[in-house]
Amino acid sequence: MAAGGEVVVVGSGFGGAVAALRLAEKGYRVTVLEAGRRFADADFADSPWQAHRVLWAPRLGLTGIVRVRVRRHLLALTGIGVGGGSLAYAGVHHRPAAEVFRRPGWDRTVDWAAELAPFYALAERMLGTAPVPLPAGADTGDGVLGRVAADGGPAGASFRPVRAGVYFGAPGRPVPDPYFAGRGPERTGCTGCARCVLGCRVGAKNTLMKNYLHLAERLGARIRPLTSVIGLVPRPGGGWLVRTVPGGALVPRRRGATFRADQVVLAAGAWGTAELLHRCRAAGTLPGLSAALGSRTLTNREVLLAVSAPGFDVGPGVAVSSELRADDVTLVQLCRVGGGSHPLAALLCPLPGGGARALRRWPVRHFGGRTALLLAMEARESALTSRLRHGRLVLVPADGPREPARLPAAEAAARSFAERVAGSAYGWWWNTLLGLPFTAHLLGGCPIGTDPSTGVVDTGHRVHGHPTLHITDASVVPANLGCNPALTVTALAERAFAAWPAA
Repeated sequence: MAAGGEVVVVGSGFGGAVAALRLAEKGYRVTVLEAGRRFADADFADSPWQAHRVLWAPRLGLTGIVRVRVRRHLLALTGIGVGGGSLAYAGVHHRPAAEVFRRPGWDRTVDWAAELAPFYALAERMLGTAPVPLPAGADTGDGVLGRVAADGGPAGASFRPVRAGVYFGAPGRPVPDPYFAGRGPERTGCTGCARCVLGCRVGAKNTLMKNYLHLAERLGARIRPLTSVIGLVPRPGGGWLVRTVPGGALVPRRRGATFRADQVVLAAGAWGTAELLHRCRAAGTLPGLSAALGSRTLTNREVLLAVSAPGFDVGPGVAVSSELRADDVTLVQLCRVGGGSHPLAALLCPLPGGGARALRRWPVRHFGGRTALLLAMEARESALTSRLRHGRLVLVPADGPREPARLPAAEAAARSFAERVAGSAYGWWWNTLLGLPFTAHLLGGCPIGTDPSTGVVDTGHRVHGHPTLHITDASVVPANLGCNPALTVTALAERAFAAWPAA
């Protein structure tokens, strides 16, 4: 590996944040380019009514933390801002079972489960992983999910609290950094407000600005927010030109900047990285990119359901608190959105057969407290393929199984939950009316592998044909994980940068 000292990192999510810290520790001069804003805890939304703090649509004056993309074959939610997906994720950290890494897509020259084990442990220490304390009571959302699991036979043994990157100290009480011997920022104990995915205003969720990025800046890494990368050009003799434009409506109009780098790390997420590489190939600036670019784009086979009941109280807690196995490949997690979230009720649509009676049962004014959301993920094989059409990333079905809009095992769990609270189970309109797959955990598009015909990067995360261009985000994950991917992306990045030499 060439050991040039100037590194540009594109994106500040899990892969980019690991790059910033580990390369700064090794003496590289690191610049992180992030398309979104930098947020202080107080900048996050108080409620979903504050769309300008939740959604990213700068042409409409919205500069929040979630970008919504709708294509013919997919609705995808992705995070944006300094800290990437960690700003809007629920903080859930999940290690996939070892058999996941033996499924099609994973390069068989690497024992991934064994190699990643120490890096999963390192990622958990950095991100502050801890079991979620569940609220007491059989009638809370977690208690009901536990009863659903217990009544489901073998699945009962799988019910458990999730593990999350949240500081569960005294609620609302600020304390000096409890993770990094005082080198990290002050933390505040989780209050159980459940607004994790709107951005944690309390300061309890361990976003990347609380660990990797904070420590990287202490070592001299520079973070440039509101800077969108639009092109990569190899320099004669080695190195790169990274072309950017200002991002966001809050930035005055000005010409874009060009950054010089000896090496570039792409970590703009599964959508952003694939789209950038497609554009570079179309422009002719990156010849020889693998034909696998865009392949194995994955939805993690996710479906989101809801159960509402007039007298039900989901209880306080974090956004995702417990889970069960609906079958061998389907994971169902209990989610809550907190009080003041009734604007979300307008997005719900009853499952077929619910009719007007089901509509009347919506607890619209108390949606947050009266509704349990059930996020299901399935570890089965299916994929899309991304392409560039008229300058825009589009997705088409790949050969093989299609992405699901419904999961029967998850719907059975939702109906069982609804029976126990005398409520109704619902799907979302994009699933039930349009049959449109959904994901909040987009994966793939730049799969990892030793064969350039099927992998965009090698097992060291170097782009085939361009050894000073690296990818360390969710785009390299080559198969559906069937669980929350943040910890896996972090562990993969830790493994990649552990192999870099000192600058």
